[in-house]
Amino acid sequence: MTVNLPSAPYLTGETGKVAAQGVDKQRKEGDKLLEACQEFEAIFWQQILRQMRRSIPKSGLMDGGTGEEIFQDFLDEEYARTLARQGAGSLAYMLYEQLRLGEE
Repeated sequence: MTVNLPSAPYLTGETGKVAAQGVDKQRKEGDKLLEACQEFEAIFWQQILRQMRRSIPKSGLMDGGTGEEIFQDFLDEEYARTLARQGAGSLAYMLYEQLRLGEE
């Protein structure tokens, strides 16, 4: 997801370069903030998924052992990252909007 910031097409020369650099810097900072919010949400989802898996009793008949547990942790991590990048309705996006408004 990218952050859309207005450009300054009416500025030319050195002033235009400085303004464009400022917009680029804001865009990079906005991207970093959004990425941090998504990572926070991914950690949140990973904890939820981990606790949900622990609530399922193991029968011992079809359990995969340590290998399955390691693979399941990696899979849950990817599920969490996918959930965190779902878009405008996600916790990360709402957190991003609140933090972005706090900076202005």
